Amino acid sequence: MENKPILSVRGIIKRFGRAQVLTDINLDLYPGEIHALVGENGAGKSTLTKIISGLYPPDAGQIILDGKTVTVPSPAAAQSMGIALIHQEPLSFPDLDVAENIFIGRQPRKGNVIDWATMYNEARRLLHDLGVNIEPRAKVRGLSIADQQMVEMASALSQNARILIMDEPTAALTPSEVHDLFLIMRRLKKQGTAILFISHRLEEVFDIGDRISVLRDGEMVGQVTPAQSSRSEVVRMMVGRPLSALFEKEQMADFGEPRLVVKNLTTYGLFYNISFEVRAGEILCLAGLVGARRTEVARAIFGIEPPDEGEIWLDGRRVHIPNPKVAVQLGMAYVPEDRQKHGLLLPMRIDQNMTLPILREVSRLGWLDSAQEAAIARDWQSKLDIRMRSPEQAAWELSGGNQQKVVLSKWLLTRPKVLILDEPTRGVDIGAKAEVHHLMNELAHQGIAILMISSELPEVLAMSDRILVMREGHMMGEFSREEATQEKVMAAAVGQIEKETQL
Repeated sequence: MENKPILSVRGIIKRFGRAQVLTDINLDLYPGEIHALVGENGAGKSTLTKIISGLYPPDAGQIILDGKTVTVPSPAAAQSMGIALIHQEPLSFPDLDVAENIFIGRQPRKGNVIDWATMYNEARRLLHDLGVNIEPRAKVRGLSIADQQMVEMASALSQNARILIMDEPTAALTPSEVHDLFLIMRRLKKQGTAILFISHRLEEVFDIGDRISVLRDGEMVGQVTPAQSSRSEVVRMMVGRPLSALFEKEQMADFGEPRLVVKNLTTYGLFYNISFEVRAGEILCLAGLVGARRTEVARAIFGIEPPDEGEIWLDGRRVHIPNPKVAVQLGMAYVPEDRQKHGLLLPMRIDQNMTLPILREVSRLGWLDSAQEAAIARDWQSKLDIRMRSPEQAAWELSGGNQQKVVLSKWLLTRPKVLILDEPTRGVDIGAKAEVHHLMNELAHQGIAILMISSELPEVLAMSDRILVMREGHMMGEFSREEATQEKVMAAAVGQIEKETQL
């Protein structure tokens, strides 16, 4: 690592209205260094990266590049300076091919005509340099999230990016994809690239980071190195207090009667003969890798995409669920994996999002009672510690963790008997994750049957009473809390063992 930073920010301040989001932020990025930036949702991480990459102007402070103070008025200006931002959700043109995405707006030309041969050859070289095997002529729509991120990185390299900002790049990746991404990051580090890496997964931060900076409530509270620190110390810095990390499932003396029973559920081409039951007060987890079809099973149960065959029983009675409206009427609720696309109407107010499933309860003579909606939002703001300025605030303005709490509030307002949680803590910080786990414990103690889908093995093992493992649409195994280990669950997920229990 060189002694002089390639980029520094000094005294950065940012306000949105009366809310101050960043206060006097100082940060240095060095060539050949992976600098991790952590903090709770709403701490200001994304705002800082957007200032560096030209999406937001700072209200005060300086950005210093190669020892000179610069202004970064736009993302295009940032790119010209060698600054590239890789988003959590890749920003691509799905109907264009890989090479077109890499060189969008900058296609090599012969006169006024695009030089297609040069573009495809250069795209192939960039992808080869990254060590990935992606066909430049393939449509982006058919690529995995991991491969789409590789396309974005190739685009950044094509612009000679010297500073790479990676905002939650691993949130939607499998463990093997994370491993591959880290290999590429280490390769870029050796080539002298400065990398700013944002992640909520502290195990990743300690694995890949050379330094760790911690933001809390818009202020830089400290900087440590992985070798001289610990996860518990970083958590304390993030939340301002010791945190007994992620809550574990509190053991109950006995569960109630089966609330949800699924028998031989099948949707041809997706999943086959899925059978299980969830009892009152039990947390049952569907584990597996990306492509295991766990979400498809949840969507079938909730009536979003009804199955071709099989039976669903609720509280001892066989039911037919042709759509989500019927599912809600029967006492079910579903918190989807993608909160922004399927959980919220982002331009709408927080209170309006919360009360969408209970509009009859917040209306009088056909007119919505806005005062009652606001009161409900304030009540859930207190219950779940939702960090918002007011109930009238638009949902898109909230951080990811607080958006997730709004989605949870929305569905808990329906007072469900069965709650399906699809990746309930994806992309949220460790403090919000602990709060969600605590809430799950409370709901289980109230007798709610919880079906959780999670790709995070520590969460699966900590929160589940039983674990069912799926692979490519088939049930591969069932483990009790006592017998489950990371090795057993992963072995079932990749098909290395036969079913341990006939379901």
